[in-house]
Amino acid sequence: MKGMEFKVAFIDFSNNFFDRHAIYSLSAYLKSNSIETNYINNKSFSETISSIKEISPELLLYSAFSTDISLFIKFDKIVKENLYIKSIIGGPGPTFDWKFLDSCTIDAVCIGEGEHALVDFIKSDFSPSKNIIANQNSMPSEYFPFVDLNSVPFPDRDLVYKNDYCLRNMPSKQFLSGRGCPYMCTYCHNNIQNKLFKKCGPIVRKKSVDYLIDEIKAIKSKYPLETAIFQDDTFILNKKWLFEFSERFPREVNIPYTCNIRANLIDEETIIALKESNCSCVYWSIESGNEFFRNNLLKRAMSTEQILETGRLLDKYKISHRNGGIIGLPGEKFNEMLETVELNIKTKPAFGFASIFIPFPGLELTNYALKHGYISEEILNNLPENTHLRSVLNFTAEEHLKIQKLTYLYPIFTSYPKLFYNLKIFNWLFKLPKILLYAVFNLFTLYKMSRLYRVNVPLPLRIAIMLRYLKNPY
Repeated sequence: MKGMEFKVAFIDFSNNFFDRHAIYSLSAYLKSNSIETNYINNKSFSETISSIKEISPELLLYSAFSTDISLFIKFDKIVKENLYIKSIIGGPGPTFDWKFLDSCTIDAVCIGEGEHALVDFIKSDFSPSKNIIANQNSMPSEYFPFVDLNSVPFPDRDLVYKNDYCLRNMPSKQFLSGRGCPYMCTYCHNNIQNKLFKKCGPIVRKKSVDYLIDEIKAIKSKYPLETAIFQDDTFILNKKWLFEFSERFPREVNIPYTCNIRANLIDEETIIALKESNCSCVYWSIESGNEFFRNNLLKRAMSTEQILETGRLLDKYKISHRNGGIIGLPGEKFNEMLETVELNIKTKPAFGFASIFIPFPGLELTNYALKHGYISEEILNNLPENTHLRSVLNFTAEEHLKIQKLTYLYPIFTSYPKLFYNLKIFNWLFKLPKILLYAVFNLFTLYKMSRLYRVNVPLPLRIAIMLRYLKNPY
């Protein structure tokens, strides 16, 4: 395997508005190690196989959440019936649920970060080591160290952008200023991942302000960029870093940005830094308005007072905010779900939304739900594709319908609280057909998100965005 003679192909069946951070980072690192990367994003299996035959890569790379694993298993089986080729799957889903390998044609799973592991796997003629699990192999006893984010090449967006009209031309683009989250939320993979990879280096790593600004400027010089969206779990973890960023970003990049924050980290000094650095909008999560569910079950470690104070400061300094909650938690009653709506309303968000809890394999909250009989093991093989479709917990049929309707009405209630507090209107809205509420939800969400993220685009791109959204609703 010499030089750029070795080819890999990233296979992607998604068609949404999210930047492909994993593909960008892995492609850049593979290229820096003289490995040619290709990107295939077709609608059908047959088109994808035709592209593979044309490119002739030696290795296929799949990146998956838990709900994507079955799709790649089906695809890989067809590939192996037509071609002699190796394949490997990685991402948060396979990291915590890799035992499917024993019953499928995929050759290996990459656990955790893939940069060092993939290069080693390729250059050792597909010999599994550390982060790589091959069929019938047990869990590794050690892992490669985390990559140094300031010494790796800039993420390779060109690979995807040259094939994706919407992502290439979107005026808002997504970035990561670092990796890792120190919190122990039970519905998230981070707390399990932190324990698994605790010997691999610091869990939370930030790119230097120099590196991040240069990365953004490089993109701005090549593609439309009017708003930067920072997708780190919590952008404001490091105050010293934040204050340097807030001083330099408006001067050196001079565009608005949005980021994710956390109520227990907010004080007036932090809000001022965000405001002065041209932060136009933040996203944060209440998750539950009920103190028990929020802090005992979800382990959010934040008080109602901190949540209300965050809303007050954001309002004081006129920073728009998008606020999230989770409903349909194990053991949650409908009136407790309404507490989440009410607390969200009190924070005065520009847009509020709710996700229905999905018990992804390996999560602490999933294990809790299994232990207490809220779900069965079989359910984990039939999870919904997104957090707005349905609950898989053992609610009654009436409760399931109420949860779905509340998910669709949630943004309406948080934007127009009078509809929530007026009992007659509230009850009337819940009598409307689910399909009608779902349509309203999608149109309202599209409108709100375009306003929040300043999606002011030419008409052809606007039409393309709308068509993509309607095919892949929120």
